[in-house]
Amino acid sequence: MTHKKVWESLLLHSTRNSQPIGVHLDAPRPEGYVAFQDRYQDAQDIPISDYPKFIWFESYDLPKKKKENLPDIFTGAMALIFVSTEMRDLFMQFELGRTRFHEVPLFEYDQKTPYPGRRWFMMHILEDRKTFVPKLSTGLREVGENTNVWRAIPEGKNKLAVNPTAASDLDFWIDRSIRMRVFFSNRLKIAIKESGLSARWLGFRPSKIVSD
Repeated sequence: MTHKKVWESLLLHSTRNSQPIGVHLDAPRPEGYVAFQDRYQDAQDIPISDYPKFIWFESYDLPKKKKENLPDIFTGAMALIFVSTEMRDLFMQFELGRTRFHEVPLFEYDQKTPYPGRRWFMMHILEDRKTFVPKLSTGLREVGENTNVWRAIPEGKNKLAVNPTAASDLDFWIDRSIRMRVFFSNRLKIAIKESGLSARWLGFRPSKIVSD
């Protein structure tokens, strides 16, 4: 059934969601890391063997309180999305399509000492659906010339038009034609808000629903 309400989120766009969490890949720097980030952001399939081996606190003097109070969903290095066990479990109650989660151990600054407590998972969004309708949206800027890839600038003054037909019954997806935006179904958005889990600033804004 086509969604009657869809929310855009600034999860990937807002620096308020960013935490000082580094990522360790078994790949050469910088080219291997750049290649991984490109595939991740483009919702490409990535072998699990290429996923991060662990994450770590990038700041050696990060206060204990901040370590203990990481949000249940945040972005770390390379704008990768990480979630707690509780947030993963909530998401998995909804229709995510091919999107998957991969557990990554969290280490101290030395990258050797495990940090005790909650378990963490990298979220890999693998659903890229053509739902964004630029000609009916406002506050956009095209990336390059004749690319049909857009940015919503300035923040807070745009209105994204979405035809959710292509998303079908998915509750969570991206559309690569609009940069740094993630789309949530109304039911998933409500569930996150009512869960009591900590989300620093998902920046939910209602999209303009349009039809063919």
